[in-house]
Amino acid sequence: MNIPFFLVMIALLGSIYIWIGKRSSKDVETNDDYFLMGRKLNFFQLSLTLLATQVGGGSLLGAAQEAYQKGWIVLFYPLGACLGLFALGMGFGGKLRKLNISTIAEIFEKIYKSRHQRFLASGLSIVALFFILVAQGIAAQKFFIGMNLQSPIIFILFWAILIAYTVMGGLKAVVNTDILQALFILITLGFAFFSINFSNIAISNPQVSQNMEISSVPWVTWLFMPLLFMLIEQDMGQRCFAAKKPKVISASAIVAGILLLASSSIAIYFGVLAKKLGIQALGNASILIESVKALTNPLVATLFMGAIFMAVISTADSILCSIGSNLSYDFLVSKKISEKNQVRISRMLTLITGLGSLGLVYIFDNVVTMLMLAYELSVCILFVPIIAALLSKNPSRLGAYLSMASGAIGFGVFRFISVPIPKEVLTISLSFIGYMIGRQIDSQKAYAKQIQED
Repeated sequence: MNIPFFLVMIALLGSIYIWIGKRSSKDVETNDDYFLMGRKLNFFQLSLTLLATQVGGGSLLGAAQEAYQKGWIVLFYPLGACLGLFALGMGFGGKLRKLNISTIAEIFEKIYKSRHQRFLASGLSIVALFFILVAQGIAAQKFFIGMNLQSPIIFILFWAILIAYTVMGGLKAVVNTDILQALFILITLGFAFFSINFSNIAISNPQVSQNMEISSVPWVTWLFMPLLFMLIEQDMGQRCFAAKKPKVISASAIVAGILLLASSSIAIYFGVLAKKLGIQALGNASILIESVKALTNPLVATLFMGAIFMAVISTADSILCSIGSNLSYDFLVSKKISEKNQVRISRMLTLITGLGSLGLVYIFDNVVTMLMLAYELSVCILFVPIIAALLSKNPSRLGAYLSMASGAIGFGVFRFISVPIPKEVLTISLSFIGYMIGRQIDSQKAYAKQIQED
């Protein structure tokens, strides 16, 4: 492992990112320029930014860590996100684009005609995305520990660069860095996979991987939560809203899903090999990093560390930009504020969010746990009313209220009460029942009103 070469590489990348952020800021005149690139994303840009957004700490570092404990069955964890991308590509993303909105939460105001619901939905989205942002920070911290770079100054500098170029250039800066990062990650992951040399490690105490039984797989948490969350999360929606045309989303999302599955599979393979060969990670170090160090040569390991560094950044900057778009579009847009000042406020909100996430990184530790909590919070409360808004012919405003309330109650109660049915399924079922009750009440009111008019 060549630490000096790695430090030079990330310093160069950091300089390039700042340059991209500064260059991207020149074309920003409105919030739509800042958060949606003027709705001009093409196929190539969209494919790579969708991939880069999902290839982060969870799908690489987190997946490898889980594979070290549970074996190949962990492939079902990234598969959920892949299926979510496929769903976007099979028409759901196009539906979002046709609405011509700016945030997922705006669906509640446009379709349910409720600004209050929009505020609630946006607030929940911000909380969930913030958890994911913190999870990326945790992954980054583990990454630096694995590199024996444990000084907090290095991590803070890394986070500051990420914040800086995102604040300057908004989505355009994020997409441009995503393209660079996605290409580098794909090439390096493939290079590392084909460079595995088992003679690099002396096995003194090999271990047999303890594969999980199919019956014990947390299907809902691993597979369905990421899948459903993909359809309602703001960072995915933001890219759909920014696409040139709905049909661009279809091909881009499917390509991104295939590439994501391939990338995650390589990370999982390294985790499985680490367990089988007795490779260990000390303290909070990442098993993926230790495995690559042990099984490849120093040059490959150094390049791989750069790819992991990029993977964490590519998700974190996307989440940071998405939180800023929720705050700006859903809470602070006003005709009394000039477009130029709105962009300034948006940049300030993005900056505050990035700095605020830094402190929580030192409180939490488990990447996958943080991600699953974020998925569950959003899906249990928002999935049913959002899907109903897009697919129902007569969406019910009262149904949306009761759906969110029922989902929130289920999310809270079933975290403390054990039930034989997966708590996520039960909570989503409660949310659906709440929606149907509200819809029935609205239908009865409409029928009674029609009778009176007749």
